[in-house]
Amino acid sequence: MSQDPELLFLQRLSRAAAETLDASAMVELVITETTDAVGVDVCSVYLLDPDGTSLRLAATNGLSQAGVGHVVLPVGDGITGWAASTRRPVVVPDVREDRRFRWMVGVDQARFVSMCSVPILAADRLIGVINVQTDQTRHFTMSDVDFLMSIAAQVAGVFERSALQAQLERRIASLHRAEDIHLRFTELALEAAGLERVCEEITTHSGRDVAVYDHDGQRLTPADQDRFPDVLPADASDPPFALMPLGAGGLRLGWLAARAGSIRDDEAPDDGATAMEHGATVLALEMSRRRAAAETEERLRGDFIDELLTPSLGRDDAERILERGARLGYRLRRNMWVAVLIPDDDGGRALLRDGERGSGVHRAVAAVVEARHPGSIVVRQADAVVCLIAEPAAPDHVESVAALALDAISTLGGGDFSAGVSGRAGAPAELARRAEEARLAHRIGRRLGRERAVSAHRRLGAERLLLAVEPQSALPEFVEEWLGPLIRIAPGTDRPTLLDTLTALVETGWNLRETARRCDETVHAVQGRVQRMRETILRDLDSPDVRLSLALALRARPLAGEGIDLREDAILPAVEVAP
Repeated sequence: MSQDPELLFLQRLSRAAAETLDASAMVELVITETTDAVGVDVCSVYLLDPDGTSLRLAATNGLSQAGVGHVVLPVGDGITGWAASTRRPVVVPDVREDRRFRWMVGVDQARFVSMCSVPILAADRLIGVINVQTDQTRHFTMSDVDFLMSIAAQVAGVFERSALQAQLERRIASLHRAEDIHLRFTELALEAAGLERVCEEITTHSGRDVAVYDHDGQRLTPADQDRFPDVLPADASDPPFALMPLGAGGLRLGWLAARAGSIRDDEAPDDGATAMEHGATVLALEMSRRRAAAETEERLRGDFIDELLTPSLGRDDAERILERGARLGYRLRRNMWVAVLIPDDDGGRALLRDGERGSGVHRAVAAVVEARHPGSIVVRQADAVVCLIAEPAAPDHVESVAALALDAISTLGGGDFSAGVSGRAGAPAELARRAEEARLAHRIGRRLGRERAVSAHRRLGAERLLLAVEPQSALPEFVEEWLGPLIRIAPGTDRPTLLDTLTALVETGWNLRETARRCDETVHAVQGRVQRMRETILRDLDSPDVRLSLALALRARPLAGEGIDLREDAILPAVEVAP
């Protein structure tokens, strides 16, 4: 007794579906045998494109082979698209009378009249559509439809298992790649390979160009200037690259900048994220190492310089310290200038004390000084940045370098600094003396109101002697004695005039005509003010000693600061005018 050919076909199809995961082979079997099993002239299979919006002709037995892989039909368009969108079989006895039919030029033929379309479904997921067509009018029965749906179910099962198998293989391959990435970056971490090699490895695995920036936004790794700037813009609202923070132990160390790049064909997109994550970890470890090494280096260098700057350091002690410094790699030149950069305000002092930001100040100053004078040494102390600037260097050049260092600090923000420069270069045993000169110059500059400026010891005159006066109260007392009466004149036209006139007289060597020109007055008016001064301060203004004392008092006034008594009832010196 012969078996039903449809049943035999379904049995073969079921065995094939159980034995293969090759969806394309299953499709070929369907289109090859369905025409005979169902008694139709054409069998075609359309598969859903990955975008889920269109169907593509995957195989056909009876239509033009030129359309395979090329003919695309939107879901919902035509009878095939209708079956896909409704997920229900569609039977059309005569396509010429159905308005849903869409003629596919180069594929369809006018001789095909009847058509049945059955969706290929895996649960609720659409995979494609099976079409059968005849060149004679045929009324497809429910038995025909059920048979085609059984075929579609077998095809869907193969596609579903094939998709799961491909997904599993991709996952396994991704795990293997992730393991390879992990092992590679672990090797780099153990080797302490450095920032550049780690960045190269990130680029290799992710296809992205990357660069590393420090906490202050300064670029640490070489990169194309067009792709990565030297300094991260502080106000960039839409940067052309992504930034990933680099940190360790809750401490922000810097940034990893990455530009979008192409992923190789053999890589999954998440490989780039894996490489970025592992690379960021290794970069943070490398930057922690660098930070620790820099802090140790800065501390050793600071201790070395602190010893050299000890007051009353003898030549033998200096030689001993120099020998120990040479073993640590610190070689001082025979003669060196000293420049000190000291905060002007609380913001600058906080900036210098802050660990990370203070190190940024040190790096900024060192970059300026050491680049212009190789062999120089820059150290950060609790209250200042000390620069030992190697000769040969002219005094003017040393002052210029100090000014450039102040500019470098100002770009960091957070506080103001000013500088003092020693009077000359000194041998190692003299550096303490030179450092004191630099600090004295800075102190006088600040007393004179110079902010964010360089004060050089060699440019100071009487101020150096005035500040050396002991006790400290003597200086304001001296100013009070010689200028107090002029300072306490009630506000009015004379109050600034007498002091301005005295200043002009001192600066012009008591030349009445030149003083009148400077004050935009007549000589007679200047003579009148000189008489007023003589009556106010009770001094003989013709005496050279009196004139010298007044000149010193004018120079001492800004140095005395708040020590001058400005009260109206202050006691005036009882000095008589010489007859």
